[in-house]
Amino acid sequence: MPKRKLVLKQFPAPAKTNLHPASSYSSSPQQQEPNHHEHHHGHLLKNTQLCIVQEKKVCDLIPVSYVDGMKPDPNDGTPGQSPATSTRELRPREGGYGWVIVGAAFLCSFIVDGVANSFGMYLITFKETYPEEPESVISWIGSLLVGVYLCMGPIACGLADSFGYRLVITSGSLIAATGFLSSFFVTNVHVLFLTFGVVGGIGFGLIYSPSIMCVCAYFKETSALAVGLAVCGSSVGGMVFPIFVQLILERYGWEGSMLFLAGVALQCCIAGTLMRTPIRPPRTLSLEVLQQGRRSPCLPPLLHQALIDMTSLKVYLNPTFLIYSLASFIGSIAFLTPSFFLPDFAFKTFANLDKETAAAVMTAVCGAGIFGRLIFGYLADHPYFDPLGIHNVCIFTSGVLLALVPVCGSFTILLVDGVFYGFFIAPYISLMSTILTSRLGLEQLPSAFGQTQLIAGLASVVGPPLHGTLGEMFSVEIPFYFAGGAWILASIVASVIFLLPRRRCSRSHPVNSQHRGDLGENGQLSETLLV
Repeated sequence: MPKRKLVLKQFPAPAKTNLHPASSYSSSPQQQEPNHHEHHHGHLLKNTQLCIVQEKKVCDLIPVSYVDGMKPDPNDGTPGQSPATSTRELRPREGGYGWVIVGAAFLCSFIVDGVANSFGMYLITFKETYPEEPESVISWIGSLLVGVYLCMGPIACGLADSFGYRLVITSGSLIAATGFLSSFFVTNVHVLFLTFGVVGGIGFGLIYSPSIMCVCAYFKETSALAVGLAVCGSSVGGMVFPIFVQLILERYGWEGSMLFLAGVALQCCIAGTLMRTPIRPPRTLSLEVLQQGRRSPCLPPLLHQALIDMTSLKVYLNPTFLIYSLASFIGSIAFLTPSFFLPDFAFKTFANLDKETAAAVMTAVCGAGIFGRLIFGYLADHPYFDPLGIHNVCIFTSGVLLALVPVCGSFTILLVDGVFYGFFIAPYISLMSTILTSRLGLEQLPSAFGQTQLIAGLASVVGPPLHGTLGEMFSVEIPFYFAGGAWILASIVASVIFLLPRRRCSRSHPVNSQHRGDLGENGQLSETLLV
């Protein structure tokens, strides 16, 4: 049976070349007889060379774009650069379809963080339904949900890099809906750890990190503002979900509310279909893969390599990332304290306060977060403001405001304190990718962002149970003092980064210097055509 042929597109030959001419993949002269297909491409094949050099059964890995023409001579190239490559940024035009990506990421943040911020209402209901269970145990349900979806950051980013944002986000939506739907049939709190916390967290993890990463891939000059707009969905969701969840809890119970959450999680499929994978750097193919008539190796090695890249510990060799990750761990211990325990604190502390009014605390906190994300996102894009400096000042102020919660003498004062807290805590999440990009470079963003999410997830898992334990051992005020101190300490630790020398980071990927003109309208490199 004749082998499949490789049809090549013609490119201008470089000035110098030491490559051997390529021949057809046919194994016999009879198979090389002209036919109508070869006649159509004959004028291309005559002047085309294939850049595969094989000596002693060891072949070069070559960029896909080179298969269409010639591999540049190793002696060519500009000084200071690798011989066969030059730096050219692979990024779509600023804005454009990127604003559609921002809208899709907004919907993802709206649902994911909206559900997470409404767990405070579930905490009150679960304590009434299962009075024998301590608060520290019940809080594990919500902490696992948030912690797992943050810990999924490296894996989710690796999967998105391999299979595309669309497939990963859509799959996460289906997994999260399955977890919430399974919780409808659960009658034990400890089983909810698995269905609501772990399964729901895995699904949300496949949604959250890839959606933010996709926004970063479409913006450069206004990346902080774009990410700020996207994560504004977290604040809007935090405003809407606690009120709606409380209404559903009163009418249908917590079991019926799980059906509501399952339906809401499925809406992320809509956002997933809008996530178009941006331009990728050049790929490499082996001779074995080309001979098999395929354009990529089989999926297991691809996935394996992506996971290795995303979970690599090399980023920890950078002292800037090491300090920032430590600050993120300390701050994330206190991050879930308001959303989990502030409504319950208001419900217990102030007399004649119903659950709907207590839910208004989180509405105020998240509503102020909208303005905080937009304002601080705009300032972070300004050349006179450093994103890390904004981050440190804001989380320090947030720590002070959170420590003042126990001394609020009325519900009105508590609302005012919550509004300011929500405003200043907003940059903690919205500026994370911007800080990592400005300090480490875009090429290290996927690994650094994924590892930071992993660290924050681990801290989020232990934070709420620790808060509940402190409240049981001492009083309901002590955990808020502890959380406020954690934010203040995190700001001090992050400020150490300013004492380190700032490295110049590259934001580009290597592409073929001989084929600069072979970019499409969207800037994507030409690839081989296999038939």
